Amino acid sequence: MPPALDPGDRKLLLIAGAILLLLISATVVFTPPEDEAGGPGLPTTYSTANGGAQAAYLLLQELGYRSERWEKSPLELPSDSQGKILILADPSNFPDKMERDALLGFARSGGWIVYAGNFPALFIETGTVAPPSITRTTKLTSETFSAITPSPLTQGAAKIAMDASNRWVAPDGGQIPLYGEPEEPVVVTWRLGKGRVLWWAAPTPVTNSGISREGNLPFFLGCIQAVRPGASPGETTVLWDEYFHGYRGSLWSYFAETPVPWAIFQMTLIAVFLLLAFGRRSGPLFSPAVVSRLSTLEFVDTLGDLYRRASAGPAAVRVAYQRFRTQLVRRLALAPSISNMQLDAAVRERLGWKQPGLMDTLQRAEFAARERDVLGSDALKIVQALEHYEVLFGLKKRPNEEKH
Repeated sequence: MPPALDPGDRKLLLIAGAILLLLISATVVFTPPEDEAGGPGLPTTYSTANGGAQAAYLLLQELGYRSERWEKSPLELPSDSQGKILILADPSNFPDKMERDALLGFARSGGWIVYAGNFPALFIETGTVAPPSITRTTKLTSETFSAITPSPLTQGAAKIAMDASNRWVAPDGGQIPLYGEPEEPVVVTWRLGKGRVLWWAAPTPVTNSGISREGNLPFFLGCIQAVRPGASPGETTVLWDEYFHGYRGSLWSYFAETPVPWAIFQMTLIAVFLLLAFGRRSGPLFSPAVVSRLSTLEFVDTLGDLYRRASAGPAAVRVAYQRFRTQLVRRLALAPSISNMQLDAAVRERLGWKQPGLMDTLQRAEFAARERDVLGSDALKIVQALEHYEVLFGLKKRPNEEKH
């Protein structure tokens, strides 16, 4: 028959089981549900889902382009940006002012930027987007948009397919609409310094499911080839931004996007409960500290409480007064029945005491010792005065001398 669990261990196991069940329930509740057909997800080059961009990333590598992931801050973008294009595909995080200035500086020095998604003004300082004027269904469906401006960027794709929820608002003279309606385009481009900026309403042309739609692949490759017309693919560098997708170039930032932190948290809890369950039986044994009831302070407190409850001020004065007279008479070799006046005179004669007050203290002590009711404050003053004279006459050591 297996031994029964200790009540303390049983309680600990029940608590651990409840917490583990709570963690499992939280994981189930807060795990984001997968959408239809594998879910759209972020257009990151790490994702193989429909909304990921791994296919376009690998395709450029196979074609000979220098296709690289960029997981660093925009502040570290190369100063020599000629022949380089940075793809910001629907970023999930926003830059601060210094990072935005770094993006603009990258373009002004000759680099290209493709921004696909909403909030372009937060990244490239220009652009306002809004839903189309013609109301459509709230669920995104792929739409086909025709080229409206002859350009090397539109030369290979007369039409493109895009899941566009917004349109560019009122492009000015420097902003050239490429696809969509002239007043509500879905692709816009303009010069910025020595470089160029392209805005796409959505990252559909580079997603795993969208790159094969009508005209998307020729359009995407046309944008890459236009960075260095006539150059070989190896002379063009394509930087896929992962920094604003949350990948910050460190091992922990990578694991932060996985269930690893949850697993570490759960394992830590289990380790703590195991330590509490078995560590207390495996460690050294200690006897609990017991406070002695013979403590001097406890005796003093107890005696003081008794005197206070019984209103025994006269008794306390009587004890201190008799002890003082007995010690002083013994030192002066006098008869115990000597009066206070004679005792005061003997002290002045034999000890050379010249200060007044001793006679008054003796009389007050004698009077209080005979009374039935004396205030506690008065009794304390008399006892303290008697102890003070004990120290002065050498009948008692000073407190600091007692410690030594």
